[in-house]
Amino acid sequence: MKNILLAFLVLFGVSNLWAHTIKMTTGKLELNTQNKTCKLTLNFFIDDFESELIKMYPQPPFDYKVPNTQMQETIESYVLNNVSIELNQVLVNLSITSIYKTEDNVCQVIFNGQLNEHQEYDIVTVKNTLLFSSFDKQSNILHVYVDGEKKQIFRFFAGVPVRTERF
Repeated sequence: MKNILLAFLVLFGVSNLWAHTIKMTTGKLELNTQNKTCKLTLNFFIDDFESELIKMYPQPPFDYKVPNTQMQETIESYVLNNVSIELNQVLVNLSITSIYKTEDNVCQVIFNGQLNEHQEYDIVTVKNTLLFSSFDKQSNILHVYVDGEKKQIFRFFAGVPVRTERF
């Protein structure tokens, strides 16, 4: 019994060395008012992101080298249910353009959108609740750029899932 307990403690301790305790997504929102485009880049820890999505949308493990249609639709649906971007109270429609693994445990998902041609762009509102339902200490960071210039860093927490700023 002592050996079993010792083996369990060693395995548990070693597995915790490789697990990350930070529960966070990072991202970049690029608004180009001249070209009327929007690009949203999100970075996720794969172990957190994939395990939670597969629980919500049962399917085979994700293949980042060749994302199939089901994987793309799952990620797009999940992100669009948890992230919204409004410019002067007009929702920006986003669509997924790429999914790939950037590091051993990080995947990057990119969305593009078109901005309304006849609209002012001085107030941006972003909702970001990614993985909030999965992890108590989840937080999300979004770097916001307008016409190539960094304007703001938004931080999102369960208690503050929406940010509005004037530029």
